[in-house]
Amino acid sequence: MKRKVSEFSYGFVLTHEMVNSFGYLPTDVSHLAKRKKKEEDESAPRGYPLFLQFKASEYMKRRNAGESKLVGLPYFRFALHRKTQSNQHQLLIELEKKGAAVFYATPKIHEAVNLNSAFFDRQVAALSLFVSPAEIGELPDNETHRVVFSNRVEQVYFCPSQQPIYGVIPGERFPEAVRERLAGVTPSVLDDAFYHRIAADMVSLVSPNRRIFDELSRGKAEMAAATFANYLAKTLFDCELLVIGE
Repeated sequence: MKRKVSEFSYGFVLTHEMVNSFGYLPTDVSHLAKRKKKEEDESAPRGYPLFLQFKASEYMKRRNAGESKLVGLPYFRFALHRKTQSNQHQLLIELEKKGAAVFYATPKIHEAVNLNSAFFDRQVAALSLFVSPAEIGELPDNETHRVVFSNRVEQVYFCPSQQPIYGVIPGERFPEAVRERLAGVTPSVLDDAFYHRIAADMVSLVSPNRRIFDELSRGKAEMAAATFANYLAKTLFDCELLVIGE
């Protein structure tokens, strides 16, 4: 069945909720400025980078739906890019290895009217599922792979192999679950150097020879550091970049 909630609309309302309800910091506008204290000051704001790749889920309700025996009917699923289409999944895994929190975010709702209700009730995140690319692991072949889940059962599956995916975070637990994962990671001072490091990490993964970095040097010079990092997250990784404050 064709989805009725687009990735664009879902990404917008989820980001809005995370910024306004969770207190996460957006990076499309500068939020650092006007700090008079030195970077070494222990009271300077600190945090962690969070990358979200939005996946609009398909709502499956027909009896001939391929994964119905795993999770029952109805259920949801979203597809990962095949290797020949994009290396996005592998890039997100490598980004996780750099120390960032990285997740596929997908809704457990499929009607626009339900998304609107969730938005006004501040329940978009609660009605979402967050899946770490590293928990899925590297794609074993060039076939079409899907993440399958349901509102009725907790277990999430990687198909067509039907392997369980562990470490998936239900939306209602997302803020505390992410903080638990980051408990052993030292937060970074949210200065320009922080965003330039994130930008350099992203570029190094996409282009080790730094050719793209040179092409983007104009953007680095003209944009605020946070905005530039957000721009690279969108253009190179198709992700939204937020910051989880300490």
